[in-house]
Amino acid sequence: MTRPGDPTSPGDPSPPSTSPPTTRPLSRVTLSGPDLGTVDLEFVGEAARNDAPNDATGAGAAGHAQTDGPSAPPQDDLADFDPRLYEAALPRPEPLSAESFLPVLHPQQFAELLGDLRGELSLIPDEATRAALNSRARLLHLNVEGYRVNHAQARAALTRVLAETGVGVRTSWGRQQEHLAFMNAASSSVERDYEAATAAIEQARAERFDALIASGARPDTTSAEDLYTQQAVMTLAREGHAVRPPEQRSGSKRVFNAFAVFSKFFVGIISGVSINLLFNPESRLYLTLIALTAGVMFSVLLLWLVDELAYRAKLAPGTPGMAHPRAYTGGILAVTALYLGVEGFLNWDGILRVTAEIAANAAQQGQLTDLSAAPEQSGAPQHWSLLTFTLALVGMAAGAALMQGRERARAVLERERLAARVAQLKAQGALGAAARATDHVAYLELARDRLAPPRDVTSPDHARLNERVLHHWEQERDAQVQAISARLRGEAQELQAILEDFAAQVQAARFPRPRRGLRALLG
Repeated sequence: MTRPGDPTSPGDPSPPSTSPPTTRPLSRVTLSGPDLGTVDLEFVGEAARNDAPNDATGAGAAGHAQTDGPSAPPQDDLADFDPRLYEAALPRPEPLSAESFLPVLHPQQFAELLGDLRGELSLIPDEATRAALNSRARLLHLNVEGYRVNHAQARAALTRVLAETGVGVRTSWGRQQEHLAFMNAASSSVERDYEAATAAIEQARAERFDALIASGARPDTTSAEDLYTQQAVMTLAREGHAVRPPEQRSGSKRVFNAFAVFSKFFVGIISGVSINLLFNPESRLYLTLIALTAGVMFSVLLLWLVDELAYRAKLAPGTPGMAHPRAYTGGILAVTALYLGVEGFLNWDGILRVTAEIAANAAQQGQLTDLSAAPEQSGAPQHWSLLTFTLALVGMAAGAALMQGRERARAVLERERLAARVAQLKAQGALGAAARATDHVAYLELARDRLAPPRDVTSPDHARLNERVLHHWEQERDAQVQAISARLRGEAQELQAILEDFAAQVQAARFPRPRRGLRALLG
């Protein structure tokens, strides 16, 4: 940047000469542009060349003047980015000039005031007073000239401060503008990619619908596995081997499952009570607990064996490596017979014991008169209905376990048959295009969900650093400008006070106060 007292730069439009370089003092420096990147230099004696601004970062810093039109805005490297779609990232500052930071009167105004006062000195009648005021007027003229020099120096200092701090301000401002432009460009690119991915998803959905309709599947199918499953179910149905879908967990199904589980423990408790009556006549607590635990374990184990044997008997015909179904059926019958025999014996023995204890208690209390006179009773105990009820419960529990095992095996067989047909359809490859069209939508949705802006956009560290640097340069500029302006303002106020006092003296000399009374007589 050309400063007062510096030689002119070789880029000026003045013709070259062999004479020593002349100096052209600056009259005004103006910073303009959206990022304060344009500097307008105005020299003393010529108007500001608005059509030839200097670039502060390049040619303007060295004093080069541009002869073409105003500098064009920088072109965006991203061809797809449209800045009209986004608002301005930073406000556009007004141009800065030294005059806006000089809140004082111009020296020419003080000189004109002093000239008017000196013109009135010839009207003073008293020669001595006129001579004294003429001498003071010459001294005040020197003061005004000194203020003129100080004003010019302050203006030059402000121009230098604005130029030096403007470099830092413009650099920080430019970095901030670049970062915000990068954020806008990145956000716009992500937005464009998201819109393109959405359009591709819509197109894939249309293709999936056409493929599903052509293959005869439901239009709401969303995956290739569902498509193959539907096709396998339809082919099995056409062949007469329809796949039975898994039963819904209805209220009756839940009640049956609850009964099957409860029957194992309830029959086990009955077995434990019978064992307790058989082996614990004194009813000791620890023997009672042992008997109940043994009965529950015995019942649960045997009923689980019935469940497992029924499951294997159902799977045996189509599963290699397993025994013949008759073996598992025999095992079921053997386990059931053992269970019924043990429970029958325990309950029979318990019934006999309870009957004998009842008879003994009645004899002791004198309720039986003559046992020999009573008619002979049959060998069956009187509580044979309890035995029948117990065996019926045991049979029902075994039947429930058998049904659970067969149901579990049937579900496995249905899944295996369906999986085999699905594998056959996949091996044939007739539904490959439809399956790809069905899964393509999900893949595109996952790819769209992964779209995210770069980390620099989401992290504000770069913008915060630029803000701190910009704030530093602005504080530096304000501090220096305030110091220069305060010093010059104090000098202007002092000069104005002196001129006001001189004007009052001139007026008093021109129009002296009339003397009255004794002072007028002494004259």
